[in-house]
Amino acid sequence: MPLFDFRCRQCGREFEALVRTGQPAICSCGCSDLEQLPSGFAVSSSASRKANLDAVRQKGAKARKEKLQADHGYMEKHIRDEH
Repeated sequence: MPLFDFRCRQCGREFEALVRTGQPAICSCGCSDLEQLPSGFAVSSSASRKANLDAVRQKGAKARKEKLQADHGYMEKHIRDEH
């Protein structure tokens, strides 16, 4: 069963659907007036995996830094409130 991307001409929602032979795809709004969109594809290479890994590491480092700053702010407030 092929997986296709669609856009509903009635509500504008974009979605993916598994389409069986002889059975049309239907939007969650109930409309069957759909525009089939070009399907994307995935490419995997060592360069793309490295780029994705680097992006995830940067995002994690940013989240850790923000958490440390929030914890530090909380501790400062807590110390000030006790004294």
